[in-house]
Amino acid sequence: TGEFSIPEKWVLKDQLKFKAILFDFMGVLLFPRKDYRSDKIIDEIDNIIGKVIDDAVFKQETMKKYALSSEVFDSILNKVADKYEAFKPLWKILPELRKRFKLAVINNGTSLTLSRFESKFHINETFDLFVSSAVEGVKKPDRDIYELTMQRLGVKPDECLFMDDSLPNIEGAKKLGVSTIHWENRQIGFERFIKLINLA
Repeated sequence: TGEFSIPEKWVLKDQLKFKAILFDFMGVLLFPRKDYRSDKIIDEIDNIIGKVIDDAVFKQETMKKYALSSEVFDSILNKVADKYEAFKPLWKILPELRKRFKLAVINNGTSLTLSRFESKFHINETFDLFVSSAVEGVKKPDRDIYELTMQRLGVKPDECLFMDDSLPNIEGAKKLGVSTIHWENRQIGFERFIKLINLA
């Protein structure tokens, strides 16, 4: 849509100090589909997913809480993944950004949905690194998840820009000396990002 249009003379600033851009997954790269109809169980489990640091525990406790079979649990994970769509204005410029920066996703969530998101959005082709709280056993805003991301990318805190819709996650990164953009909503976040990196 026009409100998210990229300037015609879109050029990256030469003097940017960043070597890496770190993205939150939900609320920056992905948002619920406009035609998504709220479903109580899907939404509740989706909220639980954002706190997962152990997939086995998450699956066991969720199946028990909602009296789900393994098959129904898997079908709900499919529906959770299907709930989201890419924020196209941002994804459109990712290939150009990747020529200049290392790109990483730091996601608080289960890795059980990763194959579903991979098939939809080709994450491995688009980003240099995907860090999952469920795989690492630690979640944002714990400093460890930021530090291991930067370590794997081979960058220092002052060489990174981190974007997230959660203020506590933003504050966690700031404490390490990482530059941040708080995505209060997609319009504000995207405009701040473009203004920061765009020369034109």
